[in-house]
Amino acid sequence: MNAVAFSKINPFGAKIQAIYSSDIGHFDVPDMVQVLPEAYELVEDELITPSDFRDFTFANAVKLWGTVNPRFFEGTAVAKAAAAVLGTAPARAAAE
Repeated sequence: MNAVAFSKINPFGAKIQAIYSSDIGHFDVPDMVQVLPEAYELVEDELITPSDFRDFTFANAVKLWGTVNPRFFEGTAVAKAAAAVLGTAPARAAAE
């Protein structure tokens, strides 16, 4: 169903801002390192594009939290990439 969010069958070609989530902590996930590669099969099966996958796993989440609070990702490992998605300059750390 995740692929439908990015499908051309949506009215007016709309893309739903789907966000990747998983049951990675559940008892029925035998190997945590397989969760994201399993999701990437959407690209391998040509159901979504690599760009759609980036939106699904990163950019849409950044927009969700960063649009309301542009400083949400400051001090994190993804601060620069998040700032690029949001079109803002990343904040400099005090130690810089």
